[in-house]
Amino acid sequence: MRRLLTESGRDPATFPIAKRVYVLVDDDADRARREMDDALASIYGARIPAIEAAAVTGTAADCVRGAQEVLDAGAELVLFTCVRDPAEQMERLAAEVIPRLEPTAG
Repeated sequence: MRRLLTESGRDPATFPIAKRVYVLVDDDADRARREMDDALASIYGARIPAIEAAAVTGTAADCVRGAQEVLDAGAELVLFTCVRDPAEQMERLAAEVIPRLEPTAG
């Protein structure tokens, strides 16, 4: 994205990059993946492997790795979208995932 902005004569610093991330933190990583796949199929009306592959699921450590990849790819703002029990998921994100993320240089 930043390359395309530069090529079109726009200053990449004036174009913040955000990414929505579907997330499900669960101590059972396989269950999290299955529930995420089912939730996304329900949201989009079909199974879409590319979207399922981009979701961040699993244990807190798995979710830290997945979210960190999004940050490392250049996202300056990550919008976590929970697909199950939003209150519990937001608590887990706040306690177990977000504090372990490392900001990256833009």
